[in-house]
Amino acid sequence: MNDEILYSVRGPASWSTMTSQELDRKLRDTDVALVPLGAIEQHAGHLPLGQDNFQIEEIVRRAWLKLEDAGHAAVIGPTIPFAPVSNLQFKGSIDISPTLLIELVKEVCLNLHRDGVNNIALCMGHDMSLGALMVAARELASETSDKLRPVVINWLPLVSRMAPDIRRRIPDDIFNMVPPNARDGHGGAGETARMMWQNAELVVMERHRDYRSETQPGDLPFLGPVVSGGGLYVPRKTTNTDPEFEGILGYPSIATPELGDALYDGLASWVAGVVQEHCYGELPGSYNY
Repeated sequence: MNDEILYSVRGPASWSTMTSQELDRKLRDTDVALVPLGAIEQHAGHLPLGQDNFQIEEIVRRAWLKLEDAGHAAVIGPTIPFAPVSNLQFKGSIDISPTLLIELVKEVCLNLHRDGVNNIALCMGHDMSLGALMVAARELASETSDKLRPVVINWLPLVSRMAPDIRRRIPDDIFNMVPPNARDGHGGAGETARMMWQNAELVVMERHRDYRSETQPGDLPFLGPVVSGGGLYVPRKTTNTDPEFEGILGYPSIATPELGDALYDGLASWVAGVVQEHCYGELPGSYNY
């Protein structure tokens, strides 16, 4: 049916779902906002184009709940849903330039700042946005003489730290389906598991397809991408020209809702910790720069 409910949204209410008066009352108690930044990007046949928006909103939502439990008030800002996107041979992606994203982020943050938000956690949900977010944050800090204090949060390096715990949650008979040194990334087990927990109604598992790609560690340290904790930035408009590549990387076949829940909880705990340390009070001594 065309009028069926496709998915539900969990609370708390965000900037976009509160009334102006409700938001006004919230901002009397806090000047901290967590802003999710996602993308509209293809995820092959089994995940929605808005996958990156959905998952960063859930990370932020859970982080907000953890902050509330710790006695720290905050608001969830409006999602910025567009970003630079690669591999445009697949239908549906909305690609904007990094320059446009910089200006968009700055305009949104300045509007929040006008209403009393002085600390903004820019929570990245799409890896190709990282450079633009860093530039936008740097310019906002400079142009407002630190009256507006942005923090860019990139949780992707944490995923590798969580790998041993993730492995323990996958039964051997399922995990053994994955070859050694296999890579899992865009649209793979992690993203699929998170969406299976969050909005299973939007996952079309009968259309998933695993894509095998192995890591090839080099002799030098930090050869991975900056966004994942490495030391390299190597931009390409098309990152995979293999005719067998259908837009995803990894093994959605081993994903489970339970795995997605565990991933969300670990990532949200870290994001909440970063916000707690950097958005309340002065810049902490742990930040060595």
